[in-house]
Amino acid sequence: MEIKADHICKSYGAITILKDISFSLERGQKVGLVGNNGVGKSTLLKILAGIIKPDDGSVIVRKGLAISYVPQDASLITDETVYDYLRREAPGKQLATSSEMAAKDGYKDSYSFDHRVELILAGFGLSKIKGNQPINFLSPGQKSKVFMAGILLSNPDLLLLDEPTNNLDLPALIWLEGFIKQLGITSIIISHDRLFLDRVVSKIFEINWHTRTLRITKGRYSDYLVQVKKERERQRREYEEQREEVKRLVKTVRVKKLKAIRGSHFQGSDHDKFQRGFKRDRAAKSGKTAKAIEKRIEQMEPMEKPVERDVFRIPIRPLKPGGSRSIILDQAAVGYSDGDFRIGPVTITISYGSRVVILGPNGIGKSTLLKTMGGELKPLAGRVEIGRALVVGNLMQEHDNLPRQKSIKDFLMQRANTNLSEAYNLAVKFGFRAIEMDKKISSLSPGARSRLLLALFSSLSANVLLLDEPTNHLDLEALEALEEVVTHYKGTIILISHDRHFLQKFQPTTTYLLSEGKLIRQQSFEAYLAKAEREAKRLIRMLTV
Repeated sequence: MEIKADHICKSYGAITILKDISFSLERGQKVGLVGNNGVGKSTLLKILAGIIKPDDGSVIVRKGLAISYVPQDASLITDETVYDYLRREAPGKQLATSSEMAAKDGYKDSYSFDHRVELILAGFGLSKIKGNQPINFLSPGQKSKVFMAGILLSNPDLLLLDEPTNNLDLPALIWLEGFIKQLGITSIIISHDRLFLDRVVSKIFEINWHTRTLRITKGRYSDYLVQVKKERERQRREYEEQREEVKRLVKTVRVKKLKAIRGSHFQGSDHDKFQRGFKRDRAAKSGKTAKAIEKRIEQMEPMEKPVERDVFRIPIRPLKPGGSRSIILDQAAVGYSDGDFRIGPVTITISYGSRVVILGPNGIGKSTLLKTMGGELKPLAGRVEIGRALVVGNLMQEHDNLPRQKSIKDFLMQRANTNLSEAYNLAVKFGFRAIEMDKKISSLSPGARSRLLLALFSSLSANVLLLDEPTNHLDLEALEALEEVVTHYKGTIILISHDRHFLQKFQPTTTYLLSEGKLIRQQSFEAYLAKAEREAKRLIRMLTV
């Protein structure tokens, strides 16, 4: 046994976060930790990592167990160079594949440290980063990748990953997926990336949003979804069957009691003593039967009605455009006047109803290009034309277009041009409670901020959606609702995403790769994906030979 959670409980004030959480993991097991946003997944990882303490219960670990925890917003602030930091994180430790760990309790040193670092950085798309470069000069995304590289080089016994896929571009995500599969390290992973979980883990831990208890399911994530669906259907069926059975028995009791009353009062004629006795005997039997059935009903263990959340929907009906409705970039240079990168010149026409995906490494300027396409950022040169009939909804990755100091209520009333009652109704449709309406936007989780923007787009009937990594902070329920939107939406969608399951649902009509300042049209999303998977396999093979 590597680690055991023994009846862990955690509350904040009167709010229960975790209740009676128990499990144990053996060496090499890989688990996906899932559940709705806010159910306590990150809290549980922090308890296992020893960062916070449970109110009750305990965490028992194998003696000498080395635990590495990667939080959602992992980054670095240090004057060290990339190589100095990585050397400090991995003093003398080597990488171990699962087959090697199964064969012996040791590590096979196939490559020098420098070569291993080179391959891991290449896997994260950092092959052009120099080892003597100070970390503080890197972009936030690059710092996050260097931090994760250090974690992997340190070769922990237990790896706790909180949304490791959120800030990775697609090639880096595919590489990390393959790399973790090869490791013999025990892992608990929080992720909304369904394909990542399907390919990496063999067990699912679900924290129930209602009871805050833990449900353990063996198999892949897709197996878990099938089991959950079957379990809910069984619970609903058994609950309804019991309700119908109780109704039938109550009706039977009513009939038997009525017969008993009528029989006991039967008089008949003075010459019909036999019939009178027969009727009264039957009445007595009916009374006894009624009492027996009532006792049976009392002894039935009542089934609780399955507690389910209302189905979350995102009702965005695009306004039918009546005039010019294309987005045109003509020799447009994209970037910031004081920035260190420049995109273009870009010449592209996006006709109404197009489904465009823009791929590329993090930090290359995809979000900046999207802002320019939506008219929020003027080009440095050239021309950007947005059709007058277009109503643009821009879901930025960092939600920069949200006024953080405004309340939910004020934001919807002003931006959606609604009255107070309409603002409340709109917010409730998108998962907010009435008591939250005075909350400042700054206090909302990233997932809640995404829902707030989607509520605005719904009210405005946006007919162009600019979606910058929209799946990063949404739970499964909201993800499925967003998938419904992108599947049936009749307007224009321009998407930046690394979620392969979501992209397959999206079915782009056009795929672009942004690389080294150039926007390059790809043969197809499938072709791009296949190339990234081949490169990831090559790097992993070199690392684990």
